[in-house]
Amino acid sequence: MKEGDTVLGTLDDGGTLGLTPGTHTLTFEKQGYWSVTKTIDVQSDMSVSVEMYPSSAAFKLEDFPADITIPENTIYTLTFTLSPIDTSATYNTYLSLSGLSDIIEVRKDGSAISPENGKYYLGDISGPTQVSIKFKAGAVGQHGFTLTLTSNDAIMSQTYTTTKSVTYQVEPLPFSIQMPSEWQVGTNELRISESSGQSYLITAVLKDSQGNEVWSDSYAFSPYEAHTFSINVPSEGSYTLELQWNGQTAVYDITVNPAITLVTKTLTVSEGGEGVITLHFKNPSSNVQYYTIKVSGGFLPAEINQSISVAPLSEKDVSIAFAVPEDLAYDAYELNVQVLQGNATVFSDKVAVNIGDSGGFTLFGGGTSTSTWAYALLGLLVLGGLVFVLRRR
Repeated sequence: MKEGDTVLGTLDDGGTLGLTPGTHTLTFEKQGYWSVTKTIDVQSDMSVSVEMYPSSAAFKLEDFPADITIPENTIYTLTFTLSPIDTSATYNTYLSLSGLSDIIEVRKDGSAISPENGKYYLGDISGPTQVSIKFKAGAVGQHGFTLTLTSNDAIMSQTYTTTKSVTYQVEPLPFSIQMPSEWQVGTNELRISESSGQSYLITAVLKDSQGNEVWSDSYAFSPYEAHTFSINVPSEGSYTLELQWNGQTAVYDITVNPAITLVTKTLTVSEGGEGVITLHFKNPSSNVQYYTIKVSGGFLPAEINQSISVAPLSEKDVSIAFAVPEDLAYDAYELNVQVLQGNATVFSDKVAVNIGDSGGFTLFGGGTSTSTWAYALLGLLVLGGLVFVLRRR
């Protein structure tokens, strides 16, 4: 310990040193640590607490929460203050997070920062700076990650590293959730049962992949009460379901797979023959689903209509046959496939139809191309040669 350039002595933890009454500016030094300067006013016996940091680190992490407890699947924002130990070591600062998944965003003094190769650039830190990390908690249990800050001196000749291990506890939600085994377009039932003995309002919000709200509803739960939300999904795709209560939000990713898919994308038919288009239907609901299939366009003289039904919790293939006229003008056509549920169109696509030549000489399993005729002619020539040889003998 020094006062000015004068060494006053060496102290261990809990050690004592005699000073004259009055104001003293003391510098505490320890090898491998940043020095700390502190001004004290000595009037009588007193205790002085000094916190020293390794010289390899550049920051103090202040206002850091001691115990972090998060309900499962909820969004949590970890906020703390980044304070330079010495501003000569806090240039070109980067933040990296190891072991933390589902990071939603990182902010510096309220401004969002985009990641660069998995790191977040904080720039030059000259004073206390607020940093927030928003992430989604996972399953119930204890989790942890490592927070690392790297920085340099002004001439980029030395690198400093500040690390902190963060642990947090994930607890069960205060309510239980029963979701559909498979989400579908249309109405889906979500049942929530209050299990903590409290009363609170739950708001359920469905958002599309762009973050736009497509459905929402709220219900005020009494202790141990259950309620079923009827969630309307407008179309296939990826969605996010948010359950909001008491200032917290639980988030679930939802994928709505196609209920109808076109199995036959392309097919080859012959003039005067027949073609078949196959569609696959899936019904994850507990009700029978009724559809009308329409095929039109191309060479079809009239629209084909076929009504079908799909039993609850089942799936099946449906084939639509059509006749191919003779003497067509083109060798390729496009047919329109449309599926209606009531008066609403729930599926539409196109089938590419290639017209093959049904006439001509066929050898070795089919084919009517020029190459086939060439092989046939070659075969006849070889056969003629064999006959010629036999005759000479």
